[in-house]
Amino acid sequence: MSKKILFVAMQMSTHTVRWINQISDQGWDVHLFPVNYLPIHPELRNVTIHQPWFVVRPRLILKSVVLNPRLLFDGLGSLEATLHPNKLPVEAIYPLPVFTRMLPYLNGIKRVSLGESGATAPAVYGPKVLAKLIQKLKPDLIHSLEFQHCGYNVLKAKEIIGTGFPKWLATNWGSDIYYYRQFEEHRSQITRLLQNADFYSCECARDVDLAREMGFSGKVMPVMPNTGGLDIKMVESLRSVHQTSKRKIIMVKGYQHFAGRALTALEAIERCASALKDYQILVFSASPEIYGRVDELRVYLGLNILIIPYVSHDYILRMFSRTRVYLGVSVSDAISTSMLEAIAIGAFPIQTNTSCCNEWIEDGKSGFEIPVDDVAVISDRLQQAITDDVLVDQASEINWKTVQSRLDQSVLKKKAISFYDDIFQEVS
Repeated sequence: MSKKILFVAMQMSTHTVRWINQISDQGWDVHLFPVNYLPIHPELRNVTIHQPWFVVRPRLILKSVVLNPRLLFDGLGSLEATLHPNKLPVEAIYPLPVFTRMLPYLNGIKRVSLGESGATAPAVYGPKVLAKLIQKLKPDLIHSLEFQHCGYNVLKAKEIIGTGFPKWLATNWGSDIYYYRQFEEHRSQITRLLQNADFYSCECARDVDLAREMGFSGKVMPVMPNTGGLDIKMVESLRSVHQTSKRKIIMVKGYQHFAGRALTALEAIERCASALKDYQILVFSASPEIYGRVDELRVYLGLNILIIPYVSHDYILRMFSRTRVYLGVSVSDAISTSMLEAIAIGAFPIQTNTSCCNEWIEDGKSGFEIPVDDVAVISDRLQQAITDDVLVDQASEINWKTVQSRLDQSVLKKKAISFYDDIFQEVS
């Protein structure tokens, strides 16, 4: 009988899709428990999705249900809808499509606590429902992708079930430990999570040490990017089109939130405005707070700066092939996936040292590590990167060797599969 893996993950995330698609063709019985009402990412393959099954109380007639919905969630009746190889219409994964419009409201109205951190989950995707699914499904392994939404949910479900809980692999995404450990309530919950998980994975050696310091005593899986690798042949075809020093685009990561500091990046752009007149500056993944600032830079300083709206992943990769400098500023991150993609396609990286970029680039040689809050330093490094042709061309060659040895998807796919092979050998 094939081994059964239950993922608890953000079902709409490209990170989730890229990880699961690496291993979902290996003959294992792969399942996914979503974390909210949002649609399933259409590129997910060969996975059984467990979505809410709303059961109308028999004494209610349809009219009264529509006017005053009193619905129960029956965790034992979770719909199991296997995704079509191409695409499954979102409506088709719910047993009662008439209620799909109500899911956003249910998500906001009824939430449950996931522990002392203050994190919550929609009740219909919460730990009680997850616990029922686990008891019904009896997976050989539970794999949570991310801590604060997914890992906390699994931890609470484990507390509900008690003895006989399946083996658990907890994967740390981005800022899950590095950032949240500074908050006492989160630190307590992260510590309990690490003490309860059997296996741990992450994409930074830095985060292995942090997990050990916070109480993890189980097996650490090999460190690798959480999104898997890249198609080396495709990447090579893109990066070879334009020599880095001849490129005239600056790409800026546009997140402005708990971790992202795109406004700081744009302040550095402003300080270099006179040197950037011949460049196009493109801001991607822009938060709403960024739009007005970008307009100011364009109108008052005459910069050729634009925000890229939501576009395909392939489009971003093509833009990286014309990018001289990639600029990412944040107070916390693991290894930025967009930075890895940028260096793969020849862009020169400038990335805050609050990530583990130092595990991929050498400061001053193959990129720049920058402080998160020193605009003068950031603008100085940007100025260097747009004026030193030798620096960016040599960095491109150095980074290409790194990418070939550490980001080849055919190699990382085998590495990801070995996670489960090794675990199943231990638990069989």
